[in-house]
Amino acid sequence: MTAVGDTVQSGPAMTNYITKNFRADLVVVHNLSEGLPPMGMWNEMKLHLDRFRTKYAKKPINKQAIIFEVSPSTEESKGWGMDEWHDFCWEFIRELDKVDEVNNKGRKHKVKPTNFANSQFFAGLHRDSKSGILHLHLLCNRIDMLGNINDAHFIGLRAVKAADVINLRRGWKDPMKIREEHIKQIVDDCMDVLGKLPEYSWLRYKSGLQSRGYEVEARYGKPFCPVAYTIKLGNSVYKASELGVGRKLMASKLEQTWKQLHARLDEDKYGLFYSPPSAEEKSYTNRSQKAENNHDYPAKSKEQKPEAIPTPMPVKPAPKEEYRESITVGDRTYDVNIPMSAYEVMKGMVEVADNAAQTVDDVLRVSMLLFMNYADAATTVSESLGGGGSVESNWGRRKDEDDEWWARRCAQKTNWLCKPFRRTMKR
Repeated sequence: MTAVGDTVQSGPAMTNYITKNFRADLVVVHNLSEGLPPMGMWNEMKLHLDRFRTKYAKKPINKQAIIFEVSPSTEESKGWGMDEWHDFCWEFIRELDKVDEVNNKGRKHKVKPTNFANSQFFAGLHRDSKSGILHLHLLCNRIDMLGNINDAHFIGLRAVKAADVINLRRGWKDPMKIREEHIKQIVDDCMDVLGKLPEYSWLRYKSGLQSRGYEVEARYGKPFCPVAYTIKLGNSVYKASELGVGRKLMASKLEQTWKQLHARLDEDKYGLFYSPPSAEEKSYTNRSQKAENNHDYPAKSKEQKPEAIPTPMPVKPAPKEEYRESITVGDRTYDVNIPMSAYEVMKGMVEVADNAAQTVDDVLRVSMLLFMNYADAATTVSESLGGGGSVESNWGRRKDEDDEWWARRCAQKTNWLCKPFRRTMKR
C-alpha cells in the first residue's frame, strides 16, 4: 500500500476529478449533508471555511483543502467490497490523525496532529484505466468542525507514515521495497527496448515502452528532443533521473547509453578485436569452401571476382493504426481519421473546464476537428460548449511537426477555445 498527500487550491477542480462527474463510487461522506451532488459537497465545505474567515484574516488560508491518494496493491485489496473500502478509509484517517512526528532526510520533526476524523471530507473509489488497480482519493477541509486549522506541514510524509503503520499491522509489503522492485523492472525494460533499436530514436524508444504497458510523459525543448521524461507504472510515477546507475536513462544521456549498449552487444557477438565480415567477404568465403569440398580448385592465373550482391527488395511499412469517427456539426458531417498515437496524446491533454456543461468527449471532438484542419467546425462546437474566441487565420500545421507534436498543439488550443467565455452587457 502506498499513500501520498498534498494541499490543493482549486477545490471545484479536485471535486470534479474525485467524483469523475458522478462516475466514481463515493465510499465515505463525512460531516456533510446527505444527498448532495459533487459541487454541492464542495460548496458546503466552502461555506464552513467562510464562517472562520475573520478568525484567520491576518493569515488567510490560500490552499483550502487537502487531498490524499491511498492505493493498496491488487493482491492486498482482492475481494474487497464497499464495506471493506469504507473501513480501510477510516483506518487511514485515524492513523493519519495520530502522526505527531515525521522523519525528513534523516532529521525528526515534531508536527501538530490533525483532526480529520472531525472534519468535512469525502472519498471516491477510482479504477486505473489501464492496470485496473483500485485506489481511494480523499478531499478534506482545512478547517475542522471546531474551527481549528488542520496543519499541513509535511502532509506527504504524514500520509507515508500512516501507510507504513497499516502495512505493518496487516502484514503487507513495505512501499519502499515495492518501489525498488518497480524501478528494477522499469530499468530492465528500458535497457531491453534500447538494445532492440537498430538506430537511436526517441519516438521508437517511447513507443517500445508504451507497448509494454507504461505511460511515458515528456517535456520537450524542441520537437522530438525531450528535456525530461517520466514513466508511470500503475499509480506510481518515476523520473528518468531515478532509473539506472549513473542516471544513464535520463533524456540527455539516452543516445550515449544506446551507443554503449550496442558496442557491448557487438563485443559479445564478435569478440573484442574482431570486426564482423562484410557481405562480399562472406560470399567469397562460401564459394571457396564449396570449391575446396568438390576438389575443384580455381586456376591461379584467373582471379575470380566476387559475385554481385543482390539488392534487397524494399519492405512495405505496416499501416498505422488509426482512430475513425464521423462528427456532425450543423448540416455537415466530417469524417475524422487520426493516427492512434495522436489520438492518445489529445485524449490525455484535453481538459474539462470547471462548472461547465462539457464532457471529455465533447472537448476531444473539438481537438480532433482542429487536427483535421476543420477550424470553422471546431470553433462552432466550442461555442456551443460555452467557450469563446476563435482560431487565428495563420493557424495550421508546421512543416517540422510530427503527428504527436501537432496533436499536442491542437489539444492546447482546444482547452483555450472551450474555456467558458464570460459575457457582460454594457450600458
